Amino acid sequence: MDSALYFVHPFKDKKRIPLNKTKAILLLAALSVLYSCNKNHVSELVTEPCQMQTSNPDGSSYESGTIVPYNYSAKHCGIIPLSDKNYWIYEDSLFKDGEFTEVRFDTLQYQAWLSVTDSLIWWQASSQKGLPGMLYANDSSVFRASDRLFTPGIKDARKEFGFFAGDSLRFLTSFEDAAAMGRLLPVTTTVEIMAGSFDNCIYFDKNARNFRRDQLLFKPGIGVLKYIHEQAPMGTFIPKLQQVSTLISYHIE
Repeated sequence: MDSALYFVHPFKDKKRIPLNKTKAILLLAALSVLYSCNKNHVSELVTEPCQMQTSNPDGSSYESGTIVPYNYSAKHCGIIPLSDKNYWIYEDSLFKDGEFTEVRFDTLQYQAWLSVTDSLIWWQASSQKGLPGMLYANDSSVFRASDRLFTPGIKDARKEFGFFAGDSLRFLTSFEDAAAMGRLLPVTTTVEIMAGSFDNCIYFDKNARNFRRDQLLFKPGIGVLKYIHEQAPMGTFIPKLQQVSTLISYHIE
């Protein structure tokens, strides 16, 4: 039997073309590279996983100086995706006691802070879109850290809203300077805004009667889709429209 190596050409009626061993090795190497570049073998881009937050700081208190700015590069999963690289762009329609004044565009970003007594990462917002100015978010709830009334130098942590016992029922909440009642309802229809179409959203209503009302349309895993803020003018008891913010674009890593 002939001991020579042969190559069967795929486009020439399977003719046997003799090869020496060196050419055969080179051909096999070339074929190996070709098949390794097949689209089924292309490596996917590996991204850094986000960290799920599970702590519950509700009821915790922090003395002055125990929540400090923190250089933090990790990203958090949960009801809100938080990272110093994420941002949300809003169209803000501004009103003066119910009268329209102007439209502005605003970018919401977050800076990390550390509560040194329990090593939790809190996030400070660059602008107001219905969420706490300083918040912690786990996989199901949002918490605020705000100054204790009549007690300078102490911040108290309280659950602001989330998927917890009491959903769809009224529950006690507060603004910084007034008690309020809150309720949280599932949204069963698709929300259509400039930023996209969103299903399985939640509606949060926080109302201090005769003083202030905030309404949020919220998509878990994305953030605030729409924020409506009403407040009574000084010396009156009828809340008037002050701000409507609508998400038009966002970047989440």
